[in-house]
Amino acid sequence: MVSSELINGMKSYLLQKIKDDPEFVKDLGNFIVGMASVPQNIRDFSEKSAAIGWFITSESYMANMKKAFDEGQEKLDSYMIAEIDHNYSKIKESLLQKHENRKHILSVAFDLYEQQNWISCIPLFLSQTEGIFSENVGSLLFSEHDLRKQKLQERFKDKAGEYMPYLYTPFESKTQFSAGISSASDNKKKNGPNRNGILHGSRKHLDYGTKINGYKCISLLSYVSMVFNDLEEKT
Repeated sequence: MVSSELINGMKSYLLQKIKDDPEFVKDLGNFIVGMASVPQNIRDFSEKSAAIGWFITSESYMANMKKAFDEGQEKLDSYMIAEIDHNYSKIKESLLQKHENRKHILSVAFDLYEQQNWISCIPLFLSQTEGIFSENVGSLLFSEHDLRKQKLQERFKDKAGEYMPYLYTPFESKTQFSAGISSASDNKKKNGPNRNGILHGSRKHLDYGTKINGYKCISLLSYVSMVFNDLEEKT
């Protein structure tokens, strides 16, 4: 509970500040408008970053990620790789603890990741991400687009405040992860690995085994896990 003394003190400060600096009124107005638009801004950023293959991890700071994003895709790539490297042990530990039933598979995937065996770890990360999502939502992450949207709305209904919808915004988007196999141009591949092409062994996606795709898979896996763990803690 905020005390009446604190409220009165804030009022006095604002009134004096307005009196001393007329421009402060304009700045205050911009601040209020900005705060009111935060949920939509978060949704927009989450969708745009997902479109180029990056998702906030359990250890990320969205403000830092957004700053890198504003400087361009290459800057965001560099930032996310450095951030995942720095927080790798925590991300790994969190995933293994939260998904005990998948620990035997995730442990192997992480071992392969640490060996930089991108060809082997990426399919494992993709399949386990799909599994974690499916068991929480009741639809598939990389297909069933209409059903997924319906199930997400049902899953989050009455369980998330106005700032929470940004959590599932990337799941409603069609990303390179979930695109059809024909999404195989160099420009498309810059935005992430293509699950369908990889797991179906398409000749168009035999070049998926890269470092950055491995990192993007970690990013998505951590994000999926974080979203549903966070949701459960709020219910």
